[in-house]
Amino acid sequence: MRRRAALLLTAALATSASAALAAEPLGIHIHSDKAMFQVLVSPGRVGSDDFVLQLMHGDGTLLKAKEATLTLSLPERGIAEIERQGTLGPDGFWHVERVPMSVAGRWHMRVDALVTDFEKITLEDDLDVATE
Repeated sequence: MRRRAALLLTAALATSASAALAAEPLGIHIHSDKAMFQVLVSPGRVGSDDFVLQLMHGDGTLLKAKEATLTLSLPERGIAEIERQGTLGPDGFWHVERVPMSVAGRWHMRVDALVTDFEKITLEDDLDVATE
């Protein structure tokens, strides 16, 4: 009986640990002289992913943008640009939900932040999307 309880406890802890790891978003930090963008991708693997765009000035203070756009592509796999408008959340960050990431690979990401009618900040980087 004790052995079975120990096995069940071990299995529960392993499941809990893997769920915690899976729940942790993939983080990408992009910066320039003008701005820093922290992009959180959840779950960060093939399927439907949610993005949080944390837009900040170079000094780390919140960058108030009029709109934010996320663009993803994987040209070497024949996947053209996928463009999605962000929605400003109550947390002050831009959210882009249910973005289809159909295959694993090194995706190119561009974030455009419209600061004023005449100023847009664009930062780009790559992110690795895993199968699991």
